[in-house]
Amino acid sequence: MSEYIPYFIVGYSIVSLILLKNPTLLHNKKRAKFVRLIAHRGGAAEGYENTLPTYQRAVERGAEMIELDVQLSKDRTVVVAHDNDLSRLCGNKQFISDTNYSDLPLIQNSIPIDFNPGENYSQQTETAECRKFTLLESVLLQFPNTQINIDIKMENPDLVKAVNKIVCDNNAEERCVWGSFSGTTTDMCYRENPRIGLFFSAPRMLKLLILFYTGLLPFVPLRETHFEIPMLSIFLKNKFARDDCSISFGKLPRAILMICDFLLFRPSLIRHLASRGIPTYVWVLNEESEFRRALSAGAAGIMTDYPSKLKLFTMKI
Repeated sequence: MSEYIPYFIVGYSIVSLILLKNPTLLHNKKRAKFVRLIAHRGGAAEGYENTLPTYQRAVERGAEMIELDVQLSKDRTVVVAHDNDLSRLCGNKQFISDTNYSDLPLIQNSIPIDFNPGENYSQQTETAECRKFTLLESVLLQFPNTQINIDIKMENPDLVKAVNKIVCDNNAEERCVWGSFSGTTTDMCYRENPRIGLFFSAPRMLKLLILFYTGLLPFVPLRETHFEIPMLSIFLKNKFARDDCSISFGKLPRAILMICDFLLFRPSLIRHLASRGIPTYVWVLNEESEFRRALSAGAAGIMTDYPSKLKLFTMKI
């Protein structure tokens, strides 16, 4: 039997390559809408993050998708906020999960921009209303024609159920995508409502890469509709190694960052997923050189803290 192994390997490789380039021979194409400009937290460098005025500004500047984060308050309200601990946003040790929505403080005047360590967003001329926490339902109501990317920040089935109800009540299943870096939370999302778009969790992303590099990916169905990846090379910059940087990637060894960046940014992988109707979105990019690299690799869209900067860049290319 061993003499047949080389023939099997050659045959397998040929079929895998054909399906890699033509995945719809085996899989139905997904129906995700591809977008270019995604406002990370609404544009955290151009407004108070995750607030309605900031979202409005981003949409007016061309954002086709808003990326946001959700927490569950003490009175079971779905609050839009990246941090449960309000130390960074409000300057005091308080948790959204321990506070009723109506009792949440205003965001403080100056807050750090997570993906631009050392820089803060501050605008003294804006009203207190611009620093008010908002609700997921308010976002869906105010922006009925905008795609919404929902990052579930708590491993909590009650939060997943509450988000699903809000999305369904607003007939927004087809324009929302949700999930989490956590595999457990993302699994909960999929079980709760598989009709809402789903991005890859960290464990599923690792599985995807293993399937891709072993040639098995073209044969395997995927439940996810969006491939959202970091550009790990940006974390090689010294600013991400600062002690006050909250992004943990910046603390990883440089060799690990470089290897993982190489493995993730394969144009053939991105093209294959696009052919299956799965857009690749890269986060969080704030410089033109980063925009250029992501688009050159075939990424459909970019998450940025600077929607106006990305808009100007896309107008030039």
